[in-house]
Amino acid sequence: MTLTIRSLAMILSLSIAVPASAMPVSEFLPKADKLMNAGMGAMFSKHRKPVMSEMKTVTNAYRSDIQAARAAGKTPPSCPPAKGKGKLNGKEFIAHLKTIPVAQRDMEVKAAFHGFMKKKYPC
Repeated sequence: MTLTIRSLAMILSLSIAVPASAMPVSEFLPKADKLMNAGMGAMFSKHRKPVMSEMKTVTNAYRSDIQAARAAGKTPPSCPPAKGKGKLNGKEFIAHLKTIPVAQRDMEVKAAFHGFMKKKYPC
């Protein structure tokens, strides 16, 4: 019993110590597409949690990048409206992802999101 608990604790500590790798567009897009097309079933979709988690990570990193650029006195990569003044449309972002050539879909969702925001909100 003690060995099992120690083994489990070691596995959990390893999973916590190693950060999750960023999701590539090639993995994200099919999940997000299925989720967007699920209608009311989206609440129960197995794709909901990974898609929502990735988008939360990506948008938080994006906001941090914008703030860091402004704090350094640099022009940010894009100039979104003030918080609460603009809305992001999931369908619009999915459509943007579909414009990325298949050969380039190994890029991280973060990079694709930055490109989307730069196109939507240029400075």
